[in-house]
Amino acid sequence: MDWKLARDSVLDLLLPRTCCGCGRRLAVTERYLCPRCVVQLNRVIDWDWSTNRRIIFWREHQALQRMGAFAYFKRGGLVANIIHHLKYFGQPELGVWIGRLAASELEDSGLFDGIDVLIPIPLTRRRQWHRGFNQAERIAAGIGEKLHIPVDEKVLKRLYNRESQTHFTLQQRLTNARHVFGLRKGAEEKLTGKHVMIIDDVMTTGTTMLGAVEAMEAVSDVKISTFTWSWVHLPDKLITEYAAVPEA
Repeated sequence: MDWKLARDSVLDLLLPRTCCGCGRRLAVTERYLCPRCVVQLNRVIDWDWSTNRRIIFWREHQALQRMGAFAYFKRGGLVANIIHHLKYFGQPELGVWIGRLAASELEDSGLFDGIDVLIPIPLTRRRQWHRGFNQAERIAAGIGEKLHIPVDEKVLKRLYNRESQTHFTLQQRLTNARHVFGLRKGAEEKLTGKHVMIIDDVMTTGTTMLGAVEAMEAVSDVKISTFTWSWVHLPDKLITEYAAVPEA
């Protein structure tokens, strides 16, 4: 008899687990998402990571090589439910699981080719303390575990805790993104000549990621790529707004 399966079956009767996407009860052998939700994830399928709609607006950042994501984020949708469970239901291992899922499906896409180290976006101290973990670090851990890439969360630091940007214009967001992050002591020396990938859970306008990219550009001879587990579809209106923003 498989005692582990028997134990899990008993636990499942006492404490039923539900899908993070749709709320359906999970089978004993299922984790976090039911098969139906895994299939229904709105995946990013444009694998030309060096010419996607987002990176084209950051071409002045010569070190930037690729930008990618696994799924599209829509408020109130399936991906949003997963991210909500990860951040607010105390499930750090969910982050590892979805990181492995993304890495498994994108392993042959070229996005992770040549990456030397994964660098998660740091949280503010308050959010880190309140949540108990950094969701970006957990996603990075899952990717690193699957693809055998080391994770270094001692590279970036927040220089100050930026206020909410909900009501800011794109120009204000881009301005505020600058100088939010800096490098920790010793980071430049150990990353010189490396190809780093900055990891986060969600990208909306991309201003947070842009701040991290600009901080990493202080490293000599560095190559930078980015990965967010999900990103918001970039509408034509925002593309036009991006194009109208003058360079700093």
